[in-house]
Amino acid sequence: HGRSHCVLHAPPRTLTTEYSMSAYPHNLRHHARGITLIEVLVTMVLLGVGLLGLAGLQLRGMQVNQGSTFRSQAAMLAEDMADRMRADAATAAAHGYDANWQAGQPAPAGVAPSAALLTTDWLYRLGSLPAGCAVVDTTTSAPATATSPPPTKITITWDDTRAVRSANPLLPVAAGAPCTAGAGTGNGSYVLMTE
Repeated sequence: HGRSHCVLHAPPRTLTTEYSMSAYPHNLRHHARGITLIEVLVTMVLLGVGLLGLAGLQLRGMQVNQGSTFRSQAAMLAEDMADRMRADAATAAAHGYDANWQAGQPAPAGVAPSAALLTTDWLYRLGSLPAGCAVVDTTTSAPATATSPPPTKITITWDDTRAVRSANPLLPVAAGAPCTAGAGTGNGSYVLMTE
């Protein structure tokens, strides 16, 4: 009775269940792998569609940007032609510049020799526009004096089918004949009226 007994009690065991892949039946493991593979494939398809859409948007932006660049060049060319006509007012007053000027071509027949000489480099710069062309018209304007050219209409046109198709891909557009403008031609145009 004088002895004391020390009894150690182990902590209570909790019931835990450990799962391992070996605990799953064989067909359930293949099913889990198949679901993961399908998720990866769906993700790749969605990512691919998104990247294609982004590439198409980038392409359209570039086409529209190119169209605006051509319009800026046309505006500078029209202003430049008007300045040359002001510098050669007597020839302009005699309608010596009135013609269809086409890029890559010599000065049109019928223009005054001084006009042909003053526009040699201008014609070269007109070639920066695809199928670039300019129509100078003073014959339908009021008469001029010897010191100032008559009121003039300068129309610059170029092949702008890429920008037109970009704006409306379903519209069948073909490049119009050089120096033509208007709806359905596929040509861009810029008109400068001088007084």
